[in-house]
Amino acid sequence: MKLIVELTNKNLIKNYKNINHVNYLVIGCNNLSLNASSCFSLSEIDEIYNLVKDTNLRLILNCERLFSDNDLEYVKTLFDLGFFYKFEYIMYSDFGLKNLLETLDKSLKFIFKASTYLTNKYDVNLYNKLNDFVVLSSEISSSELIELSKGVDKNVIVDVFGQSACFYSRRPLISNYFKYRGIDKDLSNNYHVIEELRSDLLPIIENETGTLILEPKHHVIVEEFKFLENIAYGLISLHNLSMKKCLCVVKTYSDFIDDLNISKVYETFKDNNIDVYKGAYNIKSVLLKGGCNE
Repeated sequence: MKLIVELTNKNLIKNYKNINHVNYLVIGCNNLSLNASSCFSLSEIDEIYNLVKDTNLRLILNCERLFSDNDLEYVKTLFDLGFFYKFEYIMYSDFGLKNLLETLDKSLKFIFKASTYLTNKYDVNLYNKLNDFVVLSSEISSSELIELSKGVDKNVIVDVFGQSACFYSRRPLISNYFKYRGIDKDLSNNYHVIEELRSDLLPIIENETGTLILEPKHHVIVEEFKFLENIAYGLISLHNLSMKKCLCVVKTYSDFIDDLNISKVYETFKDNNIDVYKGAYNIKSVLLKGGCNE
């Protein structure tokens, strides 16, 4: 297994290129990405491209937002500028985007990522045929994930570390709340919500794509590694972590691929104050449409 790592700061590139098993960097882009830790401008992405083009690293574009017809007109403009050729893969969830880009150039390569959807082998195998890779759901239990990996007929990607969105709306919910409560607050501040019957602080984020509520901690896949099959890459997302902690997570996973020392992973995260949990991987899923054990 190799690693796909979300880039949160351009200054981390010089470190990642020297870490074993890191092959790709996921790049968030303004007006295109969903649930990205950092979104870069077009000029910043040009700089990132130039920083990696002579290294072992390649780029993947986070293009996971939902697109309206007007949004897709902007995508056409970017295509005409040659923007998408900077990326080895385009990671998406909206088939309208894929259909548009394929009409413009069939040589572009795609990764389909739909965290709540790819929960059984029939869907995975179907969408794997339509794409270069798919990312298995992060909303199923560990045992279901293991069984699902055994049932796929082409290598896939698994989400090994990150904060998934547990809620998404295209509406500006924080702005609306502040407006109707008559509150003057800065949307760039950090906000959290608490469920009525739970005590976890859930980060809530509003941007141009809408409103996201994230998991309270970073979910991890480690114990499952030796049982997973047909996995080409592990995906690492790095929300709300300092540069030092980002490096710690990536280096820890790279070392883990070599030694499979589970206790060392948890000890390292604890020593560096990185809060992790199993997330949905520890809960039997109710999302399966036909079961992945058939």
